[in-house]
Amino acid sequence: MYSGAVATIGEPSGRAGEFGSEMQNTLVPVVTYRGGELEAYGRSIPKDEVGGDLVDLVAGAGEVTAYVADVCGHGLRAGVLMGMIKTAVRYGLLLRQPVARLLNDINRVLPGVKAPNMFATFAALRFDGSSEAEYISAGHVPLLHYRKRTGEVVRYAMSQFPLGLWGDAGYLTRRIRLESGDVFALVTDGVVETGEERDLDGGFKRLAEILRDLARRPLAEIAEAVYAELARHGSREDDQTVLLVRTIPAGREALEATWRKQLDELAAEVAREEEPCGEA
Repeated sequence: MYSGAVATIGEPSGRAGEFGSEMQNTLVPVVTYRGGELEAYGRSIPKDEVGGDLVDLVAGAGEVTAYVADVCGHGLRAGVLMGMIKTAVRYGLLLRQPVARLLNDINRVLPGVKAPNMFATFAALRFDGSSEAEYISAGHVPLLHYRKRTGEVVRYAMSQFPLGLWGDAGYLTRRIRLESGDVFALVTDGVVETGEERDLDGGFKRLAEILRDLARRPLAEIAEAVYAELARHGSREDDQTVLLVRTIPAGREALEATWRKQLDELAAEVAREEEPCGEA
């Protein structure tokens, strides 16, 4: 179930604006990651000095969790709630909580620490080195999955409530098969709902076209192409967040090192065999 943002907060100004910008840069830096069988790039552009969108990636203990969140509204109130969610998610992942249990716990706590009309949508992918990714969505816009082998772009969605509305939402996850070279795109509604019509389906079609056309390019370049397309549709009316994750060949660096070692040993052996023998 998808819900749009509400309860817009006015723009901060003066010192409040400076604090908001510093808060935004601290809590939502650009995400860059490369390790094992994954690479990722994420960036969030707020509507005001501080926004309610969050993009983050946590790696450790053989797992990588990449996620985005979208707090309703803009400004400092949304930014504070966004920071609370990031802290809770990172702490839960540090404790190695299953992602569904983590969201259920956060959802139970949030109503007591926020205004009644505030909530957050959330979507995450967790990778554990297997041939599948674990996906969860709490009221968030769908996930796009570019499949390198077929060249198609698949859209995934889950009908689950946003965080902070009801204490017992019972969040569940699903598994998505993946192959080397696949690209996943997690975005917020400001990326796919643009223009006066706020055409969600049209926004996803444009995003899918970019993924198909640029799937082999650096992830940062794909993200910039998305933002360039958004700029063509007029002024930014909402926070805009893009998180891209690509699977890369398993153990490429280790395999290359192994072959280099074997070739060096072979070259040394050949050199020894070609050395002239001493006279008897």
